[in-house]
Amino acid sequence: MNSHSALFSAKNSKSPMANWACSHPFYDLVFQWLIKRIRGLSEPAVFLIIGPTGVGKSTLISHLISRLAAEMMDELKTDTSRLHKVYAETVYVPSRGLDWEGLFKALLKDGKEILIDRKVAKVWPPEAPNLRGLAEAVDNMLFQHAPAACIIDEGGLFWEVSSDESLNRTLEYLKSIGNRSRTHIAIFGDYRLAKMLHFNGQLNRRCHPIHFSNYTEGFKDNFEVALRAFEARLKQYDVSVCMDGTVDMLFSETCGCVGLLKRWIENAWIEVDGTDRVLDKSVLESECFPAGSLAKWRAEIRAGHEVMEFFINGKKS
Repeated sequence: MNSHSALFSAKNSKSPMANWACSHPFYDLVFQWLIKRIRGLSEPAVFLIIGPTGVGKSTLISHLISRLAAEMMDELKTDTSRLHKVYAETVYVPSRGLDWEGLFKALLKDGKEILIDRKVAKVWPPEAPNLRGLAEAVDNMLFQHAPAACIIDEGGLFWEVSSDESLNRTLEYLKSIGNRSRTHIAIFGDYRLAKMLHFNGQLNRRCHPIHFSNYTEGFKDNFEVALRAFEARLKQYDVSVCMDGTVDMLFSETCGCVGLLKRWIENAWIEVDGTDRVLDKSVLESECFPAGSLAKWRAEIRAGHEVMEFFINGKKS
């Protein structure tokens, strides 16, 4: 195993996959759906982008942020107080549950707010002295800087609460952030986030869910489109690569998830980088995912599709 197998900073990565999004049908569908609504809806909305682990949600977020910055370039130059987005990732703390304080602070930091630790309201309950001041600071930041969207990743963690009542309150609170600040809220998450659709009546017309699905058997040709895009990308970087005879294996053992495909191919690239080896089926086979992980992903996807079919289409799959 060569030296590039060591951990390295994504910012300094020389990987052909760094800062690059692979265009493929399901990805493009979700991306265009989201862009049109963020830029087109006049009333603040809550978008739920739901899909399995490894489908490509993180790549989609990066692409979305870049696209919003490009589309709003003139607006941002005219009004320097504007932001194209505010982004944060939820964190689950075992002893406390969802870390709201950390989420608020991450949003404020991404919004370039200063003196974040001093945004405290003394009238808030003593067990959570920071939350009210931080929540109000987030509202004010969004209202003043008018980002196109407040983007929250790992939204499945919102489900890690004690009861349906707590989840309902969380959803009402997220909706109220948008209403008060006039900001769209885009929440990305795995299939745990789909359980929020149970409360779609409370969110009503302000809630817009979309299923960012993996490719199923009938869409294997679309999956191969993504695979060939990765192959072409590697060739642009003078990597010796041959993906012949790999489609069925890669499709099956990534559950049709392009994000997992990207991770697999990048691991294989690390193995051949700096050598004269060809990145082919034998190299890919040596970098396959553990059977236990694959079984977990398959179970998650199977259950997730049933949930999405029930809540979005009103029927069981």
